[in-house]
Amino acid sequence: MVELFGVSTADIDNDVRTNNTKVPLSKQMVNGFKMRELIATTVRLFGQGLMGGQLADFPKINSEYSSNPARLMGFAFGAISDFCFNIEYVRRITDKRWSYCAKANDNRVYYPYLGVCPHCITRVEKPTQAVLGADSDASNAEKESRARYFGNKIESHHVGRIGERVIVYILDLLTKSRFEDSTTLMVFDDQHDVDAAIFFDGIGVLAQIKASPLILLPVMSKLSAPLTDGVSDSTGLPEKRKDHTFTDFAASEHELSLYFSLDDTSLSIGKKDGKNWPYEPMLSQLDEKTVMKIIENWLSIYLSFEIPKKEREGEDVSRAYLTSGWGAPIDDNKTKSGLARSDNMMKGTYASLKYGAYYVQGCQRKTLKTTLVANIDPAHQYADYLEKLEDIRWGHKGDFIPVDVNDGPDIYSIEAKKLTYLFDSVFTFNRQIMNDAQLADAWNLGGFIKRLANNELGEFLEDWGSVDEE
Repeated sequence: MVELFGVSTADIDNDVRTNNTKVPLSKQMVNGFKMRELIATTVRLFGQGLMGGQLADFPKINSEYSSNPARLMGFAFGAISDFCFNIEYVRRITDKRWSYCAKANDNRVYYPYLGVCPHCITRVEKPTQAVLGADSDASNAEKESRARYFGNKIESHHVGRIGERVIVYILDLLTKSRFEDSTTLMVFDDQHDVDAAIFFDGIGVLAQIKASPLILLPVMSKLSAPLTDGVSDSTGLPEKRKDHTFTDFAASEHELSLYFSLDDTSLSIGKKDGKNWPYEPMLSQLDEKTVMKIIENWLSIYLSFEIPKKEREGEDVSRAYLTSGWGAPIDDNKTKSGLARSDNMMKGTYASLKYGAYYVQGCQRKTLKTTLVANIDPAHQYADYLEKLEDIRWGHKGDFIPVDVNDGPDIYSIEAKKLTYLFDSVFTFNRQIMNDAQLADAWNLGGFIKRLANNELGEFLEDWGSVDEE
């Protein structure tokens, strides 16, 4: 196993070094124990929301549930995965580069993850009117050409590690809901090309993971009075700080919330305090309605995002501004989510091809499968990036045997067992490509949401989400 996967572990809750020792909990990159609990809790509460008669309050969820329950379950996992990203981003907030805005008829500071004001971006005619850090008196040309600020980013290496953990948890949950004796391995050797491996029902699945957030809720705090910035030359009195300018802000001394831009509401996370902040204050207040709101908000934005840019109209235009990787002046297009970033799509495709050539074809028992996993596929660019690749099967030149057809066209034959799918599976939360029957059965979102809505997974989710810290 070590020979095949490098340095790996079945302990998917802890960070582990390459010498196979655990990283102390206080220094771990991801709070895995609390993330696991958050996933189990939100999935369970979503299931209760489907049963609890609240669907009428959430029209997007209601519509998807009526037309395609499996697709809704994928969207729910997409929202939950982004919410896990969100909480890990919040763990990393600092006291620097908060943005000030008084345009909501009160005084607020935001810790933004995009380069625009979270409140104003959906309420202005042009994104340049909500740009952060630019002088409000500057020309549009200056605002567009200035050195771009694209929000408070975290290191790409950290994004990748958070994404791997989120995806592995959700795949582990899905698999164990069907095969309780399944085993999931995290590969923590950065030099290895396999990110995770899952064993169940007599097969092994090699996973390449490409995950990064699509939708992040910024942190917000309301102030009791306007902020000032310098004094008036004429009166010597304090002047109000301009909107969309940066300020320092002591996060540990103020009540904080996650901010929903679409309806100008928020969700409290308390003051920045304690080793399990913000997981614990979030978990303590989650209920069916809150979870349904989180998913409804995500779904509203995603459905606008999946429309090609040039075809968006009305609210779809402004809602799509809230997604990662939109481009200037909102966000760097290199931060597109999951497989929506072409670089991730290309790297993931090569990894899948290599898995097939180096591992799958060398497996004498023919029990290895491959999956390319991401939170989001290319969405509105699916036809350009993935559609014509999804069912490709390939073989080596020497395995194709010429067939004599008496001066007809060149025809070759090959044994079926020597053909390998480029992708046994491309598993993303907004779309699943399943060329392998066992993977299609194991990760059947339609079956999962049916069991969830029938209250058949409550005990399982309780057990899965309850892993004691060691």
